[in-house]
Amino acid sequence: MKNTVIKRVELYAVADRDAPPIPWADNQEPLLYTNNIIRIICDDGTEGVGATISYTENDFDRCIIEAMRTLVPGLIGQNPLMTEAISTWLQARCTWGGLPAKSPIDIAVWDIKAKKANLPLYMLLGGARHKIKSYASSPMFDTVEEYFPYIDDCIEHGFTAIKLHCYCVYEKDVLLVEAINARYGQSGIRFMLDTATFYTAREAMLMAKRMEQYQWEWLEAPVSDYDFNTYQRLSDKTEVDISSHGNCLLTLQEITYALGKNLWADVRQDATVCGGITQLNKCFAIAEGHSKNVEIQSMGYTITQAANLHVALAHHNCKFFEQFYPYESFELASKTQIRTDKEGYVHAPKGNGLGVEMNWDQVKQSAIASYIFE
Repeated sequence: MKNTVIKRVELYAVADRDAPPIPWADNQEPLLYTNNIIRIICDDGTEGVGATISYTENDFDRCIIEAMRTLVPGLIGQNPLMTEAISTWLQARCTWGGLPAKSPIDIAVWDIKAKKANLPLYMLLGGARHKIKSYASSPMFDTVEEYFPYIDDCIEHGFTAIKLHCYCVYEKDVLLVEAINARYGQSGIRFMLDTATFYTAREAMLMAKRMEQYQWEWLEAPVSDYDFNTYQRLSDKTEVDISSHGNCLLTLQEITYALGKNLWADVRQDATVCGGITQLNKCFAIAEGHSKNVEIQSMGYTITQAANLHVALAHHNCKFFEQFYPYESFELASKTQIRTDKEGYVHAPKGNGLGVEMNWDQVKQSAIASYIFE
């Protein structure tokens, strides 16, 4: 087993042309989503998969797969079980695709490693639990009233927590928060608000105070992740938890610094953009050392969901798991479904490794770009 080597690597940028475009803020064009997939095949036939999502305006993205194309030739002949060695190798590679282009590779080799160990990945990583509470991650709707049937549907399907993607315009968001609190404030449903970094410092403080009054779960990405002073003031002067955007400060050093300065109530992180399973697993240890949670950012396709879910289940310091709802928008070409049960929990897919089985014929048919290396 220890002599296993990588024989073949396949890359696919997959676009669901039938999926509805989804905006996350009032000033954005509707976004199109690309599932950037890597399939690693070993000399003994063992396969591993990894992926990262990219979202762009006007057309589907090819940047990630083009960046990955320059990295993966160096994988041929490497031992995928040497996950720390491969992670170190990835960190030294030059690419303008950054960590998102490297992360799927790390995820795929961990998938292989867990399969070779005949274990689900979360058990190989530590195995803290078998299920975790999830929250529905909403699209943005045109009107406040359109959120009501969406929330009712989420509750009917088992969700006990819901994160609202709002207009990211303070005056409009106040009306939304007021309406949601008036209708659901006594329901027991936990609410979060994601403002996608578009607030001013003053608006962020005002919204945090409002959410504190209503005892909402957290305010996410009120300002740019690089606005350290505002984050520190928010954390010091409000009781509502303040969470980062999760797409900017990704390295272990940046996270250690941010937690040491009390910028956030938790770490907002994602295996598919921070460097993979290896790096996310280390983030959990750093957060635990600061008595903080890692509240994983996992909106995306099934492989993305699985990678983050396994790491969350390997640790205790994560309260919720994010699931975009409705699910169907991000299930293209996956034979495996990851969905919240009627009690509000999500479970890891059955099987070893990530537990995700793909329909590779459909992947190939839906790909806007693909490469093979042997």
